[in-house]
Amino acid sequence: MNEVLYACRFVQFAAAMVIFGANSFQFYALGGGDASAAPSILTEFDAWLGRMALAAAVVALVSALALLLCQAAAMAGSPAAATDPATVTAVLFETRFGRVWLWHLLLAIFLVSACLGRRRKRRAIVLILSLLLLASLGWIGHAAMDEGPTRIAHELNQSVHLLAAGLWLGGLVPLGWLLRRARAPQDVAGITLTTDAIRRSERSARRRRSPFVRNGAINSLLLVGSFEGLVGTPYGRLLGLKILLFSVMVGLALINRFRLLPRLRHEPRFQGISLSLTVPNEAEADRRFTALADGGQVQMPLTKTFFSPRFGMVADRFGVTWMVIVEHQEGT
Repeated sequence: MNEVLYACRFVQFAAAMVIFGANSFQFYALGGGDASAAPSILTEFDAWLGRMALAAAVVALVSALALLLCQAAAMAGSPAAATDPATVTAVLFETRFGRVWLWHLLLAIFLVSACLGRRRKRRAIVLILSLLLLASLGWIGHAAMDEGPTRIAHELNQSVHLLAAGLWLGGLVPLGWLLRRARAPQDVAGITLTTDAIRRSERSARRRRSPFVRNGAINSLLLVGSFEGLVGTPYGRLLGLKILLFSVMVGLALINRFRLLPRLRHEPRFQGISLSLTVPNEAEADRRFTALADGGQVQMPLTKTFFSPRFGMVADRFGVTWMVIVEHQEGT
């Protein structure tokens, strides 16, 4: 039964982190003025985020209910207690865990309802509810084992630690969606939006890293107490594995900071390179020319010439020169 309890806890924490981190991502990584240059991609992202948030909220609610049943069985010492209404009710209303979990369940229900609401109105509501849902997980488990002011301080520290982890880990999900979306080399707007999002995410991650490390260190001291406890107890070894994984993440962040970001900041130069783009009609020429000129520089406006009904030259935002030509029609 303990294995099922651990699995439910893992799913619960993962779902809460994903929904909080992903919804926070749209504010700190996609909230800048440059993001408005790709409205179609943002609309697509918003639709995907809504579906993902709803799925994560449902998973959080179902796993919260399952965790309650598993906790009731663990406290009663019998798997049969998970299906006993009297035992489940007693755990929910007569224990410290149950009183916290009752609020947690209500938050999960409200979160599912908010995800079903109108897209524009749900953003801030979903963010606030997901923040409270994740923070409430800090008020159960090891943090709740202390008494008095120490317990409150430990629970608050654990909540801040979870929120910092949720911002970092949960934000990787929408970032992965943007990276997959920007794989097409011709998607200039998508590549630019993703590049800007990576830069903002990196700046935000630098600010979150310190409280994450500080609160993690405080939790470690409160739970294991010494280096001997870190290596000599099962929980200490599990905590050591967590520290190892965190070190790997810091290493990846350093690679991103000192190797990838400088490359993103470097603007490529394409002097001497010109590409020709032939289109079938003038309307298509206007559309393509306008798209290429967005963030670039018009060198020769579209105009009628002796060899084409429309011809123009423009350098796009990356410095590549394009010659847009309408295909010459016989008799024109």
